[in-house]
Amino acid sequence: MTRSRRRTAVVGSLVLCAVLAAGAGGATLFLRPVADAAPVEQTAAPATAVVERGELVQTARLDGTVGFGTAVPVTTKADGIITGLPDVGATLDRGSVALRANERPVPVLIGALPLYRAIDGSGMEGADVSMVASNLMDLGHLSRSDPETFEAGWEFTEAVRDWQESLGLECTGTLAPADVVVLSAPSRIAAVTARLGDAAGGQPFSVTPTTRVVDASVPAQDAGVIGVGAKATIELPDGRAVGGSIVTVTTTGEGADAKVRALVAIDDQAALAGVDAAAVTVRVVTRSVPDVLIVPVAALVALAEGGYALQDDRGRLHGVEIGLIADDRVEVSGAGIEAGMTVVSAR
Repeated sequence: MTRSRRRTAVVGSLVLCAVLAAGAGGATLFLRPVADAAPVEQTAAPATAVVERGELVQTARLDGTVGFGTAVPVTTKADGIITGLPDVGATLDRGSVALRANERPVPVLIGALPLYRAIDGSGMEGADVSMVASNLMDLGHLSRSDPETFEAGWEFTEAVRDWQESLGLECTGTLAPADVVVLSAPSRIAAVTARLGDAAGGQPFSVTPTTRVVDASVPAQDAGVIGVGAKATIELPDGRAVGGSIVTVTTTGEGADAKVRALVAIDDQAALAGVDAAAVTVRVVTRSVPDVLIVPVAALVALAEGGYALQDDRGRLHGVEIGLIADDRVEVSGAGIEAGMTVVSAR
């Protein structure tokens, strides 16, 4: 083609482009640079995990509530009319005033045996005498000695008078069942059922222990592996966790209606200061294996011929034996599997 013909072809092409542009309603032709071309889709790198060595722990999850345990009613033998009652949440300890009857304070003794007779300094002996003597010793009104072999004599009478004087009571030197309330341990007022003006004798209030516990339901599948003494972790609503241990496991009902509950003691009572009731999660260790190789369950590859393998970061498969599975992690062992090894994981 001659130079003039080449020029004609170029001009003709330019004219054709102009005609096409006019026929398209004046549309403008844009030329996109190569750099703006659609990107080529890249293959994402597979997720990986590192084989770890350590202890694998299996836990059971229990739903529970923090509280002070079961409330029990307290029986008083006081004479007269109630003129003073304790507040809910108050603590009754040795020497505390449980209530007032005819404006007389009715104090608390701590012991396993209720006072069932009047005790004076006439040489009386017995478990009830030992209980009162032990309390008077702890309150600082009686010289320290062995309460189990204590015989109530003149020292006892003087100690009782001294205690009665400190409470603003008539100093008789004698203690009768109507004069005191005996509790098995320091207690917290859970509910007050009596009113001012009621008869002082009866059950004016109920008490619980002073320490918080967790009452938790045990899932049926874990009922056989959770026992007294098992260590527990209590997860609080604010995200904190405190230690504890199982103190009782009880079963109510039979068959399909059977329910298993666990009472969990809390190690650090101060950590729950101000928390009188709250829903919590309790995790109890049911099984653990120390010093084993651990990978995520998602790293296991099911083999067509059966069994499992791990795939290393070079694509090679390594057959493994699996052990304990807990919290999406699994114990593994096999030739070539070592701590620190990188393996492919499904996530």
